[in-house]
Amino acid sequence: MSEIKLIPEEDFDDLITIVANAYPGFEISKEEDRQKMKERLLKMQNEDEVRHLYGLYREGNLLGGMILFDFQLRLFSVKTLAGGVGLVAVDLLHKREKVCKDMITFFVNHYKEKGACMTLLYPFRPDFYKEMGFGFGTKMHQYRLTPQQLPKGEKSTIQFIDSNEKQAIIDCYNRYAEKTHGMIEDDGNQLGRFLDNPDFRVICYKKGDKILGYLVFTFKKGGEESFIINDIHVEEFVYETREALTGLLTFLHSQKDQIRYIIIDTQDEYFHSLLPDPRNDSDLLIPSVYHVCHTSGVGLMYRVMDVEKFFAVLKDHNFGNQNCALKICVQDSFHKENEGDTIIHFKDGKPHLGKKDYEIEISLDISEFSSLVMGVIPFKQLYRYGLADISDVNRIDVVDALFRTEEKPVCTTRF
Repeated sequence: MSEIKLIPEEDFDDLITIVANAYPGFEISKEEDRQKMKERLLKMQNEDEVRHLYGLYREGNLLGGMILFDFQLRLFSVKTLAGGVGLVAVDLLHKREKVCKDMITFFVNHYKEKGACMTLLYPFRPDFYKEMGFGFGTKMHQYRLTPQQLPKGEKSTIQFIDSNEKQAIIDCYNRYAEKTHGMIEDDGNQLGRFLDNPDFRVICYKKGDKILGYLVFTFKKGGEESFIINDIHVEEFVYETREALTGLLTFLHSQKDQIRYIIIDTQDEYFHSLLPDPRNDSDLLIPSVYHVCHTSGVGLMYRVMDVEKFFAVLKDHNFGNQNCALKICVQDSFHKENEGDTIIHFKDGKPHLGKKDYEIEISLDISEFSSLVMGVIPFKQLYRYGLADISDVNRIDVVDALFRTEEKPVCTTRF
């Protein structure tokens, strides 16, 4: 029988051992590194109001651990509680004993009880979490460009900033997050880590005393044979105005005498349109003549664990200005409480619950439903792939319009 609870201080040495074995890439085998991680996690457990360390116990022994995050998520026009989970780690001796499954079940139930309608995570294996009902989020694209490929403009208002301006940069981030679907409010944790770590450089675009954009970057060695070959990896890039975007890109362009490549990770699917030459350094062609300009990856995944709650939270959101009575049949084999039918009447795009009659019926798995309602994939595409069904295909345009969004969700939070 599993017991999941907040991890007490006396079990942190066992937790560090489990994490070190689950994530050997963290390189925390040395006693000094173990102690640093222990101190950091203890500080989190005792002082952090957003992050909480839970452990799974059987017969009094710690077999796994995870961090739960009480996020404030921008869900279209609404800011709402959403649960995140990270640092999921299982004792090597207890793999394939449903330790992870029990922890994720607890995670989903925990945030449902707290009144959230959405959970999210970064998967170590997408297929594993898709079976648990998590749907794909927006892809991340990595561009590898020479500085000359970036636009050049005015950069006189670009400057370095340090921890003395921490609140100003947090304010810039949160103003952007307030207007951007999918973003998570920053309580200062992530930006604080950037500013406190000398490996990260932070520059900003200022207008008067106000920061309107910034980018965080690190230097990476471009080769072992020459110390003068270096790349810049942009770790975070936020801008509120087009002038801020131009200024920050111009800063990167101006590094052409010293830097080989600029590596930019972005969820902006149109970023290539900004570049006169978007090709990366691979020189590869996709038949017949399509130049490779970036690599892409799936990452953040979403899960709606309460369908009715989701629409209740978005009671004032306009779903495509549509008028229809819709029955949504969701299959949820992992969280059976969420499985079943929900009838919603949309009037001028506004959802109304508690009705019994309907005109259109759709059915799909909770993973696809989660991606659909977050605006990651259109309903028509799910139907084409055989991942969703509709009672009257002549009404497919109505359902498609209900869930179509101008922009896919964006998230820069690491957890």
